[in-house]
Amino acid sequence: SQAPGNGRAHPRVQLAPPPLPCPVEGPVESRPVPPPPLTTIFAKRPTPGAVKTRLVPPLDGAGAAALASAMLEDALAAHRAEPSYATSLAVAPRGALAWFRERYPDLEVAPQEGTGLGKRLAAWFERSLAVHLSVVVVGADCPLLTPATVRAAHERLAAGPRGPDVVLAPDTGGGYALVGLARPAPELFDVPMSRPDNLERTLDRAAGLGLAVELFPEQRDVDQAADLTALARELRTRIQAGRVDPPFPRRTSATLDELNLQIQLR
Repeated sequence: SQAPGNGRAHPRVQLAPPPLPCPVEGPVESRPVPPPPLTTIFAKRPTPGAVKTRLVPPLDGAGAAALASAMLEDALAAHRAEPSYATSLAVAPRGALAWFRERYPDLEVAPQEGTGLGKRLAAWFERSLAVHLSVVVVGADCPLLTPATVRAAHERLAAGPRGPDVVLAPDTGGGYALVGLARPAPELFDVPMSRPDNLERTLDRAAGLGLAVELFPEQRDVDQAADLTALARELRTRIQAGRVDPPFPRRTSATLDELNLQIQLR
């Protein structure tokens, strides 16, 4: 298969199969239950002027923060409703930890550790894989990323020697919206982050480390004004088709409608 980007072949990259329906659980035997797979949402406190700054303009700081908050709430609602894995939050900045814990008292919330996103990801996987057999990290700004895709990522990581070492779901900005591991690989994240070639560099690094990668379908993240337009169009199409059952991002959709009205009234 070829990785997205410049078309260079990565011989150890393969495309993920479509996610399967969640299997029906059989009788539980009387034996120790291992910790479930863990899905962690990396999130920042939605403070005006500190989040989604590339959406300003067309939004103002308060609007960008409102959208970030709505996307986070939708992501949490979707993933916490999925029974096949546990959900947690890794948050930034560290000073926001108390705010998140007060807002989500029944959720595991921990600070992101390290300088720069790459080091924070490496530290999170190192910490979490000491407890969980597989860990998947997702962003809070991909409202169309479904729990079915995340569940399939965990299933592929649990496939043993026949499965991948790394699962990735590219995003529309050249990075990735999902990354998962079954064992720590801190060197994987030693690449420039938040750049249009981040995915390609990550695939190169994985190949150099001898890690097999499986790619899941591309996801739309929301970073720039064009992403707002594309997301609003997709959500409108789904509403018109009646495709609004969970995990449809209702808060994100309503917030986009309100922000669009505000922009028109300026």
